[in-house]
Amino acid sequence: MNFSQKIVDVESTWGGFYEPDHPQNQPGRELKVALFGSATGGQLILESLIRFNQKNPGLLRLVGMVTDDPVDQKAKISLKKRIWGNYTREESADLMNKIIDTSMQAGIPCYTGKVKTNYFRKIFSSWDPDVLIMNCFGQKLDAYLYDYPPFGAYNFHPSNLASHIGVGAQPFQEIMRLGLHTSPIVIHKVTEVIDDGPIVGISPEINIRLHDGSYPLNIITLLHKLNSITGWMTIDILLEILEQRSLGKKGALTYIDFEKKIPKAIKHRLLIPATNELSEKYELPLHPKLI
Repeated sequence: MNFSQKIVDVESTWGGFYEPDHPQNQPGRELKVALFGSATGGQLILESLIRFNQKNPGLLRLVGMVTDDPVDQKAKISLKKRIWGNYTREESADLMNKIIDTSMQAGIPCYTGKVKTNYFRKIFSSWDPDVLIMNCFGQKLDAYLYDYPPFGAYNFHPSNLASHIGVGAQPFQEIMRLGLHTSPIVIHKVTEVIDDGPIVGISPEINIRLHDGSYPLNIITLLHKLNSITGWMTIDILLEILEQRSLGKKGALTYIDFEKKIPKAIKHRLLIPATNELSEKYELPLHPKLI
């Protein structure tokens, strides 16, 4: 893959900034989106946004990708507490490199270092995003980043935050400790307090148990399953923002009723039992805007 890597300056002790040799053209009036995400959840949304751009040219532009560096032990991304503790070093490297490669192929710059630095703030402001989407990202954002986009900054979290379940870095463990059979994935506004921002949307319930009623042996399968709907939900968020912008309105969204937006067929798929097969990606039918 053709790209160049810049070493992050002394403010960050890990990561890099990757720039494609063939970047996208400068954005016009498209909605500019910055994506902060890693692992399978970040990859799914990245692929969904790239496909959306291909199928609906002129509506949005993914201007920058920020992802975890789970390989460098100096990276402050809660390596042991978060999902990365369930992957080998080689698997973690493969997931990071896949996001970098996908970004480079699409002409999108990708950053893997510390985000609360002057160095990254300059990069971020050069992207000038209208909206920020975050999923499976291991760093806490500061107000400069989450207040910057005029249409808001939104994070996906794989537990029912509306019921105060699964706050923090280990939501799956709490879901299982409580003996729950299903869980939604929640979208909330990003704030200074982790997982505490106002809730913007809640997915339909997702079955997290196996056919026999037990839980999967590896929580990575739950990560795959709960994140299977995030690409669909991201498209709905951005369509709502595009509609809001067309009416001359700015500001973050207040709430999206995904129970009404998501078709019955998709809800049915989400209620199918989980599996122990790590190769199972729980693929859902594409959003109509991706067809």
